[in-house]
Amino acid sequence: MTTVGIVASPSAGKDLRRLVANAGSVGDVDKISFIRRAASGAIEGGATRLLYLDDARHLVERALDGIDSDQRKAVELERIDIPTLGSSRDSVRAAEELAKEQVPVVLVFGGDGTNRDITKGWQDAPVVPISVGTNNVFPLTIEPTLGGMAAGLIAGGVVKLEKVAQRAKVIHVQFDDRENDRALVDVVLTDGGFIGARAIWNTDELRSAVFAISEPASVGLSSIGAALVHIPRTEDAGLFVEMGESQETVRAPIAPGTYETIGIKNHQVISLDEQVVMEGPGVLAFDGERDHVLTDGQTANLSIRRDGPWVINPAKTIELANKDNYFQSKA
Repeated sequence: MTTVGIVASPSAGKDLRRLVANAGSVGDVDKISFIRRAASGAIEGGATRLLYLDDARHLVERALDGIDSDQRKAVELERIDIPTLGSSRDSVRAAEELAKEQVPVVLVFGGDGTNRDITKGWQDAPVVPISVGTNNVFPLTIEPTLGGMAAGLIAGGVVKLEKVAQRAKVIHVQFDDRENDRALVDVVLTDGGFIGARAIWNTDELRSAVFAISEPASVGLSSIGAALVHIPRTEDAGLFVEMGESQETVRAPIAPGTYETIGIKNHQVISLDEQVVMEGPGVLAFDGERDHVLTDGQTANLSIRRDGPWVINPAKTIELANKDNYFQSKA
């Protein structure tokens, strides 16, 4: 069987930033359409089995129900055999199960947070991350049909993974008193003593950050780093920034349609494996969502490594298949 995994987050695109910023929510109808188009592309690319997470809102099942009847005959549909609770843990566990099967490629529908969950479950997963969430830096903004096509071509061995994919950077966070964690784009220390609403929208609370990616054409907290130094996802480096009252400021789009002025106390480019220490009290946010409280005096050690998921380039994948005449047929 030529298998493509599918994981979709039902909560992507529905967080607090949709209320406080100028952004609309991504509804179930849109997500179902994304998934259906990607599944169709995957089947055309050669997938004969779709192994999917039955999410809390049954987005994937509803999408697959509408696949063209001829395509439906050519593929086996199988649910990942785990209970779903409607939390981020579902994506983590789905990734763990996909890793056990060594699925050749996974279609991920969500934002930075969803892809972080996949990485927590399967750190070197081969993924086509398709953007669905709010402030997306890590996933790709691409027509889902083409993302699915690329997944099918990789799964079927038409194109070799190593020719069209690069491992992502990961920010590793080590704690003394709890399980270590990780992020794909940024880890930010904010003021406060409790998590509350997970999404960050008040820039007055920002204290420091480590960015693995700071690309100017991005929206979200990483745009603060991008206003200082451009560090693309392909570069073996990161950025450490200290924020607060200062004469030096930047203007950055921290959410769709929302620009803020942020004071910059200090910033420096950091190399891979270089260690940065963040100290409480405060709350650590991972890829834009608050997740860990640091009490007074507690520390977290952060470093960036290129040991994350294999991110597939769909355009390059389809281009190579085209050069091998994959899409041509003779009577």
